[in-house]
Amino acid sequence: MALTFFKTPKNKKFNYRPLYYDQKKEEREKLQKTALEDKGQDYEQALRDRMRMRWKRSAGATDKKASNQRLVIILVVIFLLFYLVFFI
Repeated sequence: MALTFFKTPKNKKFNYRPLYYDQKKEEREKLQKTALEDKGQDYEQALRDRMRMRWKRSAGATDKKASNQRLVIILVVIFLLFYLVFFI
């Protein structure tokens, strides 16, 4: 049994549960909600929303592809400059 002169405070406990945002799930739920509510009444608006969501997804993929290509080109140029400076 150890003697202590100072009482150390205990850690506080929190009931924190992190929330995660899932964009695809939000889009899927929005589409399901509009499909159930409209039942064909506002088909054009639902089609526009669907096309807009697909456009956003495809735009992100092309940006990533262009970025990767740019990175490869820069690395090749740096490698060629390194080769020219040190080996020729």
